[in-house]
Amino acid sequence: MFRKLNPKYYLLMLWLFHGILILFLAYINPNHYTTIDSQYYLESARNILEGRSYTILEGSQYKWNGTFPIGYPAAIAIVSFFTKTNVLWASKIVNIGATGTWFFILNLWFGKTKSVLIGCILLLGPFLKLWAHTWSEPLFLVILFCWVYHMHQLTNSSELSISRLSSVLALGFLLMLVRYAGIFIIPLSLVYCFYYLWKGENKKSLAAMLISIFWSAGFIFYLVLNYQNSGELFGDSRFDGNIRITENIASFTKGLINEISLFGNFTFHSFNIFSLVGICFRIFMIVLVVRKMRLKFTATNWVKLNFIVAFFYLIFLFVLRIFSHFDEPGYRLLSPFTFLILCGLVSGISDKQMTVRLKNLLIVFIVISWMGVIPKNCLTEKFHILLHKRESILLNRVTLFKTFKKS
Repeated sequence: MFRKLNPKYYLLMLWLFHGILILFLAYINPNHYTTIDSQYYLESARNILEGRSYTILEGSQYKWNGTFPIGYPAAIAIVSFFTKTNVLWASKIVNIGATGTWFFILNLWFGKTKSVLIGCILLLGPFLKLWAHTWSEPLFLVILFCWVYHMHQLTNSSELSISRLSSVLALGFLLMLVRYAGIFIIPLSLVYCFYYLWKGENKKSLAAMLISIFWSAGFIFYLVLNYQNSGELFGDSRFDGNIRITENIASFTKGLINEISLFGNFTFHSFNIFSLVGICFRIFMIVLVVRKMRLKFTATNWVKLNFIVAFFYLIFLFVLRIFSHFDEPGYRLLSPFTFLILCGLVSGISDKQMTVRLKNLLIVFIVISWMGVIPKNCLTEKFHILLHKRESILLNRVTLFKTFKKS
C-alpha cells in the first residue's frame, strides 16, 4: 500500500505541479505564450548576454530599451547564463523560480497549512496563463506580496525597525525595476505619511515621507538614465492625449467582470454563450463557498492591508490610464489587484473552516477555472462545428424520409 504523503511535502508537490503545468502550457502553445512585449524582454536579455548592454535593435543600430525597466530581462539573462538555456525557456524558469521563492517564503511566514491554501491561488486559470507567458508580472506579484508583508510588519509594530524599513525600501526599488507601475507605492506611502501624522505617530510619518523621497529619487534617476541613453523617458510616447472618464469607467468595468469570467473573456460586443455560462457558474460556485464558510471571515490587519494595497493599485491604474493610452485592463494589468484580493480572502479563512467539503468545492472551482486557459475561439469554433454536424444529420434524415415516402 502507498504511504500517505507527509504534509511537509505538500508545498513542494504544489510547486512541482504548478511548474509542470506552466512548462506544458508554454510548450503546446504555438508561440510559447510570447507577445510583442515578450520580444522586448527576450531581445534585451539576449543582448545583455552578448555584451551589448540593455538594448534592442532598431533599424541598423542597437538602442537602449527604455520601454520596459531592466529588472525582468536582467533576471532572464542571469538564469540563462547559469542554466545554459535559451532566453525563452529561461524566462519560464524565472517565473517558476518566482513561484518557488514565494512558496518558501509563505512557509516561513504562515506555516504549512495556510501557505498551501494561499499557494493554490496560482492554480487558477488566469494565473496559470499569466505565469506561462514571458511577462514580468509573475516576478512583480511575488515582490509585491513580500513588500505588503513587510509593510504590515512595519505598520503594526510599536517601534520602527531599521531592518523592516530597509526591506520595504529595497523591495520598493525592485518593484519599480520590474515594472514602471511599481511607482504606485510612492503615492500610497505619502497617504500613510499623512495618516500617521493625523494619528500623532510622527516617527512613522517621517519614515513614510523619507522612503517616498528615496523611491522618487531612484525612479527619477532611472528616467534620466533612459533619457541619456535613448533620448526618451519611457522609450516611447506614453502620454499623448487623454481618455474620457466615462470610457475609462466602461473599460475597467469590463475588465473587472472578466476577472470572474470562466470560458475566456466576455467581449460585450457580441453574444458569447461560453463567457456568459462561465460567469454564471463561477458566481454560483462563489455562493456555495461563501455559504459553506457560513460568512465567518476574519478581517485581520494583514487581510485589510492586502485589500487597501489592491484597491489603491486599481485607483492608481484608473487615474494613470486617463492620461496614458495603454491597453484596456485585462487579467494581466489587473493581476496585482486580483492577486492581493485573493490572498486577503484566503488569509481570512480559518483552519477550522477548511472542511473536506469546502476543500472539494475549492478544487472544483480551480479545475473549472482552467477552462479560461483554452482559447475561446477554439471552443466557439468547435461549438459551431457540432451544430453544423447536427443540422447536417437532421437534414439527411429529412431527405431520407422524403425519399422513402415517395417510393
